[in-house]
Amino acid sequence: MIAFLKWLGKIIRRLTGAAAGYSLQPGDPGYQERRTITSNLDQNLKVITEIFALSDDLMVRRVIIGRGRQRVQAAIVYLDPLIDQANLQQGLMHSLLTVERLPSAGISSDWMIKNVLSHGRVIEKSRWVEITDEINRGAVCLLVNGLDKALLIRIAEKISRQVDQPVAETVVKGPQDGFNENVRTNIALLRKRLRTSRLAVENLEVGALTKTEVKLVYLKGYASEGLIAEIKERLRRIRVDGIVDSGQVEELIQDEAYSLFSTLVITERPDRVAAQLLEGKAALIFDNTPFALIIPGTLVAHIQSPQDYYDRYWYSSFIRILRWGAVLVALLGPSIYIAIVTFHQELLPTLLLTTIIISREGVPFPALVEALLMEITLEVLREAGLRLPRSFGQTISIVGAIVIGQTAVNAGLVSPAMVIAVAVTAIANFAIPSPSLANTIRVLRFSFMLLAASFGLIGILVGFSALTFHLCSLRSFGVPYLSSLAPASFSDLKDTFLRLPSWSMRVRPRHTGFNEPRRQNSGQKPSPPAVRGETSAGKRRNN
Repeated sequence: MIAFLKWLGKIIRRLTGAAAGYSLQPGDPGYQERRTITSNLDQNLKVITEIFALSDDLMVRRVIIGRGRQRVQAAIVYLDPLIDQANLQQGLMHSLLTVERLPSAGISSDWMIKNVLSHGRVIEKSRWVEITDEINRGAVCLLVNGLDKALLIRIAEKISRQVDQPVAETVVKGPQDGFNENVRTNIALLRKRLRTSRLAVENLEVGALTKTEVKLVYLKGYASEGLIAEIKERLRRIRVDGIVDSGQVEELIQDEAYSLFSTLVITERPDRVAAQLLEGKAALIFDNTPFALIIPGTLVAHIQSPQDYYDRYWYSSFIRILRWGAVLVALLGPSIYIAIVTFHQELLPTLLLTTIIISREGVPFPALVEALLMEITLEVLREAGLRLPRSFGQTISIVGAIVIGQTAVNAGLVSPAMVIAVAVTAIANFAIPSPSLANTIRVLRFSFMLLAASFGLIGILVGFSALTFHLCSLRSFGVPYLSSLAPASFSDLKDTFLRLPSWSMRVRPRHTGFNEPRRQNSGQKPSPPAVRGETSAGKRRNN
């Protein structure tokens, strides 16, 4: 009833205000949407200064176009921090002030674009909401007396950092360039790797106030049309005030809202995005953030590293096996130690069991409390190392871990075996290439520790089974999260636990590359000449 009365009062106020000649004010809802530009320059400047009334960096400069009797007044409006001043003075202002003659039929927007503003990209807008959006993006608004349209010239200042090495995905061998905060630069890095007209780049926008620019990139004919339509639909459903990073969009478009696992792959490497597009996937590249989203994402993609494809296949396969083992150690290392020490001492050899018992002599806490104490201390040190200045943050975290661990052992609070178990687990966690998967493992580790302390190895098996069932139920834009493992695909297994030679992977992944399944022709396996001595080098040696 109260809501109805408020709504009725609002309707009455609007009607009475309209009858009394009430006009919308700049702060009122719908002000910009209901106002369009007029042909009167002074009136247009009054409106735009009212809209940006609280913006001290709004610059309004009046100019006169033409000479003699054929002159017309104009004004340029822009936000000072967003504009390249050198380009403004040498380009736009020079073009406006050097106009000699105006057309006898009167000035028009087409004439201005063809004869005066031909040096840059110019767009025409008539609604104030569109004009202000362009000004906020770094465009210069040219208002000419007698024209009922605004001419917007984009000469934005480049305020992003230069292309640098990736921070979260470093490699020893391979490309050393990464995305930055400029979406145009990121698209250029991607086009350097995919020099084809099939590369589609669609412009989208999210955030009512931030209006963050998003580029949807994919290869036409490779990516599924259903996948592209679903991505666009999920982005359109986003109704939030602002988006400042790709991680916010990840939470709003993923399939499972409450899962700890990220069903999208976050990367800052253009070479990885290009490789995933070649497999029939799509990517979202955002302005103001170097991290792109690869869609769909799978568990295998989180464990793969770009360097796997730049080294020899036998070495990459060896490293990948170690990486899968590191995932299991990071997840189950402390919990298995707790279960064996607490419930299953008979599984250990007598000499090893005696050593552990002697090391735990005098420790007042059970194994679970020991593990929780060390794990929480390690997490706090890791977080503190991230917050400290980079010059000595890593040193403080490493020295702090060593000093605290040694001090805790000397004080009899924890056993040396527990320190070793926690340290090995932390090292294994660092071996996971994906930061999102590594963070998930860090959280799940505590759950398995509690299960091990309560039910021993049976609790670990039950928890691992539940985790496997959960992973099997996850989907990423309709693609199973455990693709190439469940459902199993023999061709996809060539690039899962091992990385077989590139010439043996002739087809794309089954769940994303079905539009263009063939990756390469057969017969790519290298081989020596059929007959020795028939090559030119051999003939020269014989001569």
